[in-house]
Amino acid sequence: MGCVRVLSPGGSLGYGTNADSLRRGLELGLDVIGADSGSTDMGAYYLGSGKAYHSRATMKRDMTLILEAGLSNRLPVLIGNAGGAGADVHLEWARAIIEEIARENGMSFRLALIRSEQDKGYLRERVRAGKVRPMPGVPELTVERIDACERVVAQMGFEPFIEALDQGAQVVLAGRACDSGIYAAYPVREGRDPGLALHMGKILECGAMSAVPPTGRDCLIANVDSSSFEILAPNPEREVTPASVAAHMVYEVEHPYLQGEPTGVLDFSEVRFEAASDRSTRVSGTRFHVHDAPTLRFEGAEQVGFRSFVLGGIRDPFLIAQIDEYIAGCTQQTLEISGQDGVDINWIVYGRDGVMGAMEPERDRPAHELAVLAQVLGPTQEIAHDVAALMEARMIGFPYKGARTRTAHVAFPFSPLVNDTGPVYRFSVLHIAELEAASDLTRLFPIEYVRVGSAG
Repeated sequence: MGCVRVLSPGGSLGYGTNADSLRRGLELGLDVIGADSGSTDMGAYYLGSGKAYHSRATMKRDMTLILEAGLSNRLPVLIGNAGGAGADVHLEWARAIIEEIARENGMSFRLALIRSEQDKGYLRERVRAGKVRPMPGVPELTVERIDACERVVAQMGFEPFIEALDQGAQVVLAGRACDSGIYAAYPVREGRDPGLALHMGKILECGAMSAVPPTGRDCLIANVDSSSFEILAPNPEREVTPASVAAHMVYEVEHPYLQGEPTGVLDFSEVRFEAASDRSTRVSGTRFHVHDAPTLRFEGAEQVGFRSFVLGGIRDPFLIAQIDEYIAGCTQQTLEISGQDGVDINWIVYGRDGVMGAMEPERDRPAHELAVLAQVLGPTQEIAHDVAALMEARMIGFPYKGARTRTAHVAFPFSPLVNDTGPVYRFSVLHIAELEAASDLTRLFPIEYVRVGSAG
């Protein structure tokens, strides 16, 4: 059984694909191009608002590169997590870009559109059946939380991609998908072990992050055989070492050697990383424990209000020594004066514990300057803005011991001082659901087939 050769153009389509590395990858010989284009890393805003994460111009550039590479070399092109969050609106955004590229470049191909946005009724039924569990740190799911979401998506595995390929799709554009499934689909279809293929996909989905030097903005290739796979970088300035691949395996994981997938759990406890050449690494020993019943991760974003913020810098040592009293006093005065219900004020102190919060081990270390970010969450943008304006006035004039002036304790880097960011969303659904039947792995992700470009 020969190798299946898979290329990833980078950690996320839209980051800026390295065109030279892509060309070198084609010269090495490929069977398929896979591309991830989204994540929950950027928060719930994009799923809730329906906005795309990447710029349209950069996305069009990267898509043009991989479509030209795939179609001119008769390679299937598989794209997952369209538009960032993968809902229907994001899928249509990416579809429009693909169709524009095809018109401008005279391309013609069969396109499969795989939808991942879900009817809330299915998830409600799974909740009532007691078949839903939360991700770590997430509360139990209720029907009310489902109904409050603007939209809900599910993370498809490799099964819908394989179905699209079986129906003759040359380009597959999918909504929300497991990153590893995008890259695993073609090797699994070609008879490779699903666990091995998914492990390979976990590495490829971040592009050259497992190379030296690491970056998510360059290509990576995997050659998958019957019992192992080799990882290499087409860019001659990078090498893939056993250490660099092993280090990547602890990236974004809850467990050091277990990773959940829709149909089972990947087990890396006996994996071996061995140098295959002076620039590539071979991986073997992956195990895959199949679930008794398949599962899917569901994600839903709920709007919780509108945000306005004020950013200020403080260098007065007397104020820095009393920063907690200052924050509490400004907050109390603002809430008393505003008289608004349903308003939440939150502060982040950069230079003390702005990144790690209560977990910061050096929280009491003296600082000579601080940045304070005061955020107001309100039921409307107008209320949030008005309360933030009151907050800014309190920040300027709040009295404290040792003050050398009556005002001007804070330096504001922006004008206007109050900045409105619009609606705020949270992930109210971030849960694993046991499916009613194995057929739901494909049934929940309907596929539309479209002829793009002139007939032929």
